[in-house]
Amino acid sequence: SLSAGAETEARYGAEFDVSVSLTQLGLERVDEVLRLIFGYIRLLRTTGPQEWVWKESKALSEMHFRFKEKSDPVGYAVDLASNMQIYPPQYVIAAPFAYEKYDPALIEDLFRMLDPAKADVFLCARKFHGTLKMREAVYGTEYEVARVPSGTLDHWKDGKIDPDLHLVNPNPFVPSDFALVPPHGRGAWDPPRKLVDREGQRLWHKQDIDGEGKNWKAKPKLSVMFQVTTPVASQTARTAVLTQLFTMLYQDSLTLTTYDATMAGLSWGLGKTDDGVTLSVGGYSHKLPRLLTQVTKGLVRCMASAGGKGCAWEDENRFQTIKDELTRALENSKKGSPYQRAMETTGRLLKKRSYSVDRMLYELSLPTVNLDALRDHVAKLFKEVHVEGLVHGNAGEGVAKNLLEVLVGSLKGARMTSPDKDAQQVAWLQTAFVFAEPHTNSDDLNHAIELYYQWPHRGIENDVVATLFAEMAAEPCFDQLRTKEQLGYIVACRSRPIMGSYPPAVNGLSIIIQSSFKAPPDLDRSARAFVDAFAANVTNTPPGKFAAHKAALRAQIMEKEKTVHEETGRIWGEVTKRRYDWDRRGRLAEALEPVTADNVADYAVKLTRGMKHSLGTWVYGKGMQPPEDAGMLRELGGRTRIHSVSTFKNSPPHYFPSSRPKEPPAARPSGSESVKRLHSEAKKATSGANKAHPDGPTK
Repeated sequence: SLSAGAETEARYGAEFDVSVSLTQLGLERVDEVLRLIFGYIRLLRTTGPQEWVWKESKALSEMHFRFKEKSDPVGYAVDLASNMQIYPPQYVIAAPFAYEKYDPALIEDLFRMLDPAKADVFLCARKFHGTLKMREAVYGTEYEVARVPSGTLDHWKDGKIDPDLHLVNPNPFVPSDFALVPPHGRGAWDPPRKLVDREGQRLWHKQDIDGEGKNWKAKPKLSVMFQVTTPVASQTARTAVLTQLFTMLYQDSLTLTTYDATMAGLSWGLGKTDDGVTLSVGGYSHKLPRLLTQVTKGLVRCMASAGGKGCAWEDENRFQTIKDELTRALENSKKGSPYQRAMETTGRLLKKRSYSVDRMLYELSLPTVNLDALRDHVAKLFKEVHVEGLVHGNAGEGVAKNLLEVLVGSLKGARMTSPDKDAQQVAWLQTAFVFAEPHTNSDDLNHAIELYYQWPHRGIENDVVATLFAEMAAEPCFDQLRTKEQLGYIVACRSRPIMGSYPPAVNGLSIIIQSSFKAPPDLDRSARAFVDAFAANVTNTPPGKFAAHKAALRAQIMEKEKTVHEETGRIWGEVTKRRYDWDRRGRLAEALEPVTADNVADYAVKLTRGMKHSLGTWVYGKGMQPPEDAGMLRELGGRTRIHSVSTFKNSPPHYFPSSRPKEPPAARPSGSESVKRLHSEAKKATSGANKAHPDGPTK
């Protein structure tokens, strides 16, 4: 990747930075990379200022300022304070966006300042570890400083410009139509509307419309998301690796062709999910259909096996680069914190189709994972699909339907089918288990555990009670395990809903501890002791304190969305969960209202009694290995030790039933009266709510 831009610093003036992420091959040819960078600067200087470039930049800057999204207040205040050190008062807000006068002489002066003799080149790579002679005073970081030879400087300054370098062309994605689509009788608070529902296809649409009580104004922007469900995406570790490689390689192949769109305020992405791939496109609505066409036409129809001339992503060199990139990313992920490892392992044990980093790396290391194998996989990946999408923002129903047709047309030849095959499922714990493993980073001095109590009953009422119990336990858990017992800096107690392909989620209580001096069995013992004591004492919670906990959870449930992106995320979450519960916040608040302390106490006792539905994940740090069975017998406390993840997943008990709802439930009325009621309830809640939520983290 490559990025460039100016950085203004009040104390030191300004600098122009060019940042390049290098592949292994690029690192070997760094001199050539630098020659191309300085060659392009010479091309700019030789060609001279271009007024049309200035005008296009001015139009884009004015557009970004006019439709700027709300930002974090603290960060915005810091930015303004920084600008006050640099600009006159009248420019403090708008200076970063201001293009007042085209001044070619000033631009030429800036070009002359981009002199290689004034450049500092920083080269950072792991290959230099242990080879550099100097040490930074505070952190001991290895480094070395050397002057660039005069001959090299002369070559950078006066060498021949590569003929493949050229100036940019006018950006075809710059929008010019910022009109808002008329609402045509639709209201700001209306739920999404189902526009298409046929074999293998479903489309939801919600127009962003101004309305009383909303925290944002409608803008000429649009978000489009498609979930392409396909049974082979993550069927095995091998297919999961190939799907991940394809999404990365496909995005890489379109970097150049979609760069202009990115500069014009558009974005797109292709990502792997448990059940397939997700395609997202967002930004200004005027040119968004053009971008969607651009990023879908090269999926499969271009493949030679499909009668095409070959796709841009079918590039052997780029495939090897992306394969190396994924390998490095997975290797780096093994160096994460032990508590993160514990959480990842718990999730892997509880989900039917989930693969360890080591297994993914093994698959990547096989010579049979090559470009030919990827071609075969992609042909199968899109052979049988189910497409479900959401169009949210500044678009009418006709445009929304056309956007679906663009994607479906790019998959021509694929058989549209139901998404039921090989759905993701959650393990049903009917006894207590412990799984112990060494941390994949032997240099980390910390141990960690996650103790997970699964609640086998599902549904919205159970979700609310489970979350309220976790909200009540969070502060006492931290106080006991962190402050009093001082087990470690990382201590958390929370509800942890785990979702399969279809609703409802499976909820439970999670206790996470990371410690540098207590081994996992000790951490587990302390966690169990706290949960048992707290569960037994819930019934003694003072009425006022219990009411405050309920009010705090209600505030979290009913927290108003601050931006259209938050609303998009909530709606898309309902679509991807196949739950379609557009008024879920209202239903959660209603389910919470009648909950009593006795209800929570009953839940707590049943949840923890005998640890019947529990899983302890122990991660040993400091290069230690978990002890053999004989050494863990006392620590297990009657629980069953898991020796093999695959054996555990394939042995009974099996999984919670999972099936697609026959028909999305009808949305409850959400007109102005309902909205006012919900807002009124939110105002009753306390302002000090923590981030517990029946559907998991919302931020």
